[in-house]
Amino acid sequence: MEDIPLLRDIIILIGASIPIILIFHRLGIPTIVSFLTTGIIIGPHGLKLITEIGTVELLAQIGVVMLLFTIGLELSFAKLRNIGREAFIGGGLQIIFTSVIVTIIARLLNQPLPQAILFGFIIAQSSTAILLKILSDRGEIDSSYGRLLMGILIVQDIAVVPMVILLQYIGRVEDLTVLTVSKSILAAGMSVVLILVVAYLFVPRILHEVVKLRNREVFIITALFLCLSIAWLTSKAGLSLAIGAFIAGLVISESEFSHQIVAEFLPFRDVFSSLFFISIGMLLEFNYFLSNLPYILPIAFLIILLKTFVVLGIGQLLKYPLRLAVIAGIGLSNIGEFSFVLMKVGTEYNLLNHEMYQTFIATSILTMLAVPLLFQKSHRIASRLANIVGAKAMPSLEPAPKGLSNHVIIAGYGLNGQNTATVLKTTGIEYIILDINIDRIIKAKKQKHRAIFGDITRPEILRKAGIKKARIILFAVSDPIATRMALKIAKDLNPSIYAIVRTRYIGEVEALYKLGANQVIAEEFETSVEIFSRVLGEYHVPTNIMQNQIDLIRYEGYAMLRGLSLPKERLMELSRLFEASITSTFLVTDASPAVDKTLAELDLRKKTGATIIAIVRGGKTVPTLSADTKIHAEDVLVLLGGHAELDKAMEMLKKTLN
Repeated sequence: MEDIPLLRDIIILIGASIPIILIFHRLGIPTIVSFLTTGIIIGPHGLKLITEIGTVELLAQIGVVMLLFTIGLELSFAKLRNIGREAFIGGGLQIIFTSVIVTIIARLLNQPLPQAILFGFIIAQSSTAILLKILSDRGEIDSSYGRLLMGILIVQDIAVVPMVILLQYIGRVEDLTVLTVSKSILAAGMSVVLILVVAYLFVPRILHEVVKLRNREVFIITALFLCLSIAWLTSKAGLSLAIGAFIAGLVISESEFSHQIVAEFLPFRDVFSSLFFISIGMLLEFNYFLSNLPYILPIAFLIILLKTFVVLGIGQLLKYPLRLAVIAGIGLSNIGEFSFVLMKVGTEYNLLNHEMYQTFIATSILTMLAVPLLFQKSHRIASRLANIVGAKAMPSLEPAPKGLSNHVIIAGYGLNGQNTATVLKTTGIEYIILDINIDRIIKAKKQKHRAIFGDITRPEILRKAGIKKARIILFAVSDPIATRMALKIAKDLNPSIYAIVRTRYIGEVEALYKLGANQVIAEEFETSVEIFSRVLGEYHVPTNIMQNQIDLIRYEGYAMLRGLSLPKERLMELSRLFEASITSTFLVTDASPAVDKTLAELDLRKKTGATIIAIVRGGKTVPTLSADTKIHAEDVLVLLGGHAELDKAMEMLKKTLN
């Protein structure tokens, strides 16, 4: 039988990765690290299950193309516009400062300028995949630092494109000067702009015509054709296939079909990008790693330290609260997956020798392993550092407001905070807003609200908001850890303050009550209340019965939604209520043919079984109803009947509106 080496290699790759992924998942280690480990184990420097990695690298290159194509699809120009000002500036400064510092250090160590620039680019990148998983698992994507981190990571992902372009050119030029670099960037920029313009003229039209066919297979093939053809044209222009794929994704992202294309391509991207990381792991020589561990460990430690302090410095420069800057610095301190793409470019253009390549791969894996563990301790580290540095590290835009007493402190100016502030302002109740997001504070001030910029986990900020004289504090932030910390501090500073806490999940309710919360509102619970209210309403359960059920659940501390059931007798009682006659109302409009008809002419009871028991006209009940009573426009008919009868009556009355 004919042997197909590529098929055999793919089977080994997939088969070996499954148990390793499962083990690493149980240990809380990121999936990317499990792919790298798979490559190390089965590769030519491990168990030698695969010795010819050329075919695997070919698949890996396709993975990089798919990866950048879907990133371009998911970004879109609209999403780029929505990146927060802080994240955009912070991300740009993080890339520039880290790259420049590393480049200077490399030059001081006698590295040539092209290699030094490459080192800076590699270390400046952080892992989007790892941090996204950490934040998702902890429910912190919508927290203040979660939004900041995701914005910075998007900026880093975008920066990969000019980095690759620049590396391709400096790898070809022997005499590297500012002039040659500027010419390279200008030439690459012109090529990208030309391709973008041409693509924007033709791609949307092509997709629009294809969608008219309503054929899924043709749609997928066309999208793949556009991706590969734009990538190929870009490579012919002197850039890489990966950059071309990114441009293709960015162009298609502006069409209304981008979400469907992302959904179709995600499985391909995941499979091929997995092969990319496995192929990187195959290139790591484990013997080199072990023999140079005393040299590699300090490098990994220094990289984590450097990147953390760079972000910390930027945070102080941009007036971020210290806690936010420390957490962001730790989260961004590893080396990212796109660093491997940059390493590949470096090896292709002889910017990385064998020893450098091995060192960077080993160091990257160590930082990827370390950061998830460090991030778990980031809040504690940030709090301790803030206590050491003191209030000077916690900037505020204005002096403490005077005259506040018996007021409400609104911690967080998101949707809940905005609505609460508006209502309090309308009713004349004193309040003050606290938020760690400077853009929100500026927005609040423009809307004539009293607001202070600051971290709610710092006692001095709460004191500035008048915590000791406040009557109520409302926590409406999406950061569960900060909420718990601030709640404890608030209760320590003012034990009698009434604390209302908004949380996302029911599982957090008990812990918040133990910390001193007077009332906890779980979004998950309130959503469930709205859902079952709609369900009961569809069965015409009376409002008072629905309210009783809501009160019962709240009184029992969400017991029903935690798994406890109502007694059988209670369920039977509800069933009888469902079957009983109830009332409903119907508003008669001007267009209704029922207008000026008598009750006898309408004959609703005979046709549907429902009875009109009252008519409300002008806010008052019509005293006596008879067969000759006429129905007028704007009358409210009060109907009595069973559920089926009322449904039929409503349907009949609605039909008269047509």
